[in-house]
Formats: sequence, C-alpha cells, structure tokens
Amino acid sequence: MKPSKYSLLLISVFFCTLSAHAQDTVEPSLDSEELELTSWLDSQEDNMLDMLERITNINSGSLNKAGVDELASIFSTELRQLGFAISTMPGEVIEMPSCPGSDYNIDVADHVLASKSGSGSRLLMMGHLDTVFPPDSPFQEFSREGDTMYGPGVSDMKGGLVVMLYALKALNEAGQLRDKSISVLLNSDEEIGSLSSRKYLEEQAAAHDWGLVYESSGNNRLTRERKGLGQARFVVHGKASHAGGAHEQGRSAIKELAYKIVQIENITDYETGVTVNVGVISGGEARNTIAPCAEALIDLRYPEAEQGTDAVAQFEEIFGTVYSYPVDSGELTTESWTNLHRPAKIATPESDYLLNKTIAIGRLLGQELGVGDSGGGTDGSLTQSVGLPTLDSLGSAGTGAHSNREQGRVSSLVERAKLSAVLIRRLAAE
Repeated sequence: MKPSKYSLLLISVFFCTLSAHAQDTVEPSLDSEELELTSWLDSQEDNMLDMLERITNINSGSLNKAGVDELASIFSTELRQLGFAISTMPGEVIEMPSCPGSDYNIDVADHVLASKSGSGSRLLMMGHLDTVFPPDSPFQEFSREGDTMYGPGVSDMKGGLVVMLYALKALNEAGQLRDKSISVLLNSDEEIGSLSSRKYLEEQAAAHDWGLVYESSGNNRLTRERKGLGQARFVVHGKASHAGGAHEQGRSAIKELAYKIVQIENITDYETGVTVNVGVISGGEARNTIAPCAEALIDLRYPEAEQGTDAVAQFEEIFGTVYSYPVDSGELTTESWTNLHRPAKIATPESDYLLNKTIAIGRLLGQELGVGDSGGGTDGSLTQSVGLPTLDSLGSAGTGAHSNREQGRVSSLVERAKLSAVLIRRLAAE
C-alpha cells in the first residue's frame, strides 16, 4: 500500500525529531546558585500541594466568571508580592448563532498580565485559569492518594500554574528574580479556544524572546509539534408543525441537522490527519412537534494550514445545502459561525533549541523527559505562529484531562518547578 501524505509527514517528523536529538545538547552542570534554587524547592512540596488543593476546589469553568475572577485575584496577589506590575486585559462577549432560548453567547472573564522589567532575554510565561468543568459538574474536589492527586484541572492546568508560580518564588527567594525581564499572561478562555485572549497573546509574543507555557507534561513528555484547531457552531431553522395532524407541513430542523452531521463527520480523513467531531447537539420543542430549530458544535483538527481552510470551505458548502427534503422550499435555513482558533504548531530551529535545552537541564536534575507530537492545542501554537519560539508542556505530569479521571503525579510539582527555575535563569542570561 502506498503510504499516505500524512503517514509520510509523521515519518518525516519522527526522523526530524531523532535528528534534533542525535547530538544531545550539553548544558553546564548546576552551579551553586542553581543548587540553592533546587534546594529551596525541595522544601516546598507541602506548600505547593496546599495551594493546588485551594485553587482546584474553586470552580473555574470557562463560563464561570466568578470562579475565574477569584483565581485571577489569587495569582495577581502572589505575583504582585514577587515584584510584578499587574494589569487587567478585558474579556469580551463572543456572539454566536443559537436557537431561540438557548442564548449561546460566551461572556469571557478578564485576563491577567503581570510584568517586570530587567536585563537579558525577555521571557513570556503563559497559563490559563479556566477548566472544562462547569459549576454543576460532579467532579469538583481535590483529593490525594500517595503520589497521585485527583481533581478538576489538577493537571490541566492548575498544577502548571502552581509550578510556574513556585519557580518564580524560588528565584525570588534566592534574590535572582529582580533583574530579569519576565511577563506572565494568565488567560481565562483557553479551554474555549482563547477567542478573546488571542490578540493579547500575539501582542505579547512580539515583545518577547522566548515563550514558556505550563500545560501538563503528561507522562513526562515535552510536546514538539501540534495540530491546528478549529471550531464551528451551526443552527438549522425549520418550520414547526403538529407531528400527527400536519406532519407534511413541517420542515424538521432536527432531521436536516442529522443529514448535515453525517456530511460533516465524513470530512474526517485519518490518512491526512484531519479529524472532525460534532460534539454537542440540541434542538426541538416537544415530542409531538416538528422541530423548528436545532444546533450543533463542531471540533476540527488539522496538521497543515490549508487543510483547515479546506475544511471550513466544506463546512460552508454543507451549511448552504438542504439534504433532508427533495425540494428546497426555502423553509430550511442555516446560520453558522466558524473560527480556526489555533494554527498548527510547526517546529523551528529556535523552538528545537529551546526543547533540547530543557531536556538537557532535566537530565542534570535527574529528569528523563521524552518528546512527542500532539493533536491537542495550547496557546503556544498562537505565540509560535507569530514568531516566538515556545515550549508548551512545562507543567506537572498528569493524565485524564477533560474527564473525571483527571489526575497528576504529586512529586512532579517540585520536579517541574526545579526544571523551570533553572531554565528561566539560563534563558534570561542569554
């Protein structure tokens, strides 16, 4: 069988990754100041866990503005105590089409930018305050069993936020933070695509030299490349009618939605790496009423930019076609909203330098970190796409994100904070 284009791409990426690591990056041994950083962090596991339990037990689902604001306040206070100037970047209302009564507009909470000036390379550290778990989710509380911790966002990415903060605390304790040029951007809408914060991320990327994102390091693995992501929402408007007495007079929005879903799902092509998922649907008014409205949310993943553009064009063709009735009477219409919200993250020599440097520092600390690619998106895709070399998996180790199986490795909190503290110190000196 002839290998597909995407298979060849994966093989190419695999060998490029091997080539990138064929000659291991050599980093100098830890000096006395770096040993001071790591020694202090060895004493901080209980404090890190206490903070992680506190923030995990605050629901900060993307649509829960009060919870997100509470987390923003906590981290603003902590960063201010480390000498950062704090500013607020306004969120916004993202308007989308919806059926009458469903009101799907998204009211995004404000974002936080903490900054301090200094010498050397300018570092942009990034994390998100929101999780995928709404206030009515049954998965709400932090718990721990031995070296495993559980809870909503414990690894995606509240564990990463704690890692980031304590790396900075370690530098501050050692008197090594005051002369460094660092910004910390904490957004409130990453889990819904950074629809409001994208412009801030791109603006800050242009003003910095290196980007560090504190998404989970999974099973001790750093991510090199990522697929692009898109999303769409579409609403089918039909014609209500009595399901028994006047069935033929109705135009079922649910029926048309079903036809459209089949067409949309068929865009998935595993050979090219493009996947589409209709993840949420709703519609109708009553069992005995022909549905006048139905709606759906679509997730799109793609390895290359043109594939995303092509998929959106196919979406639009499907939205504009009536499939469920032999004659289009004009009584079935579709509204839509689409957004390619994250470009594919493609490795560059500069991002590979950052990746390899981090791996080498990890080895000095006794941490063996693997490398892989991912279909999941992060804000690192946004910053790297506008020219900022970015590493986006510096947070705590964990699995089961976006589910009630989410868990993390307790000991990785200190491990990753040590890694970041040394990395920040060395990058800032370049």
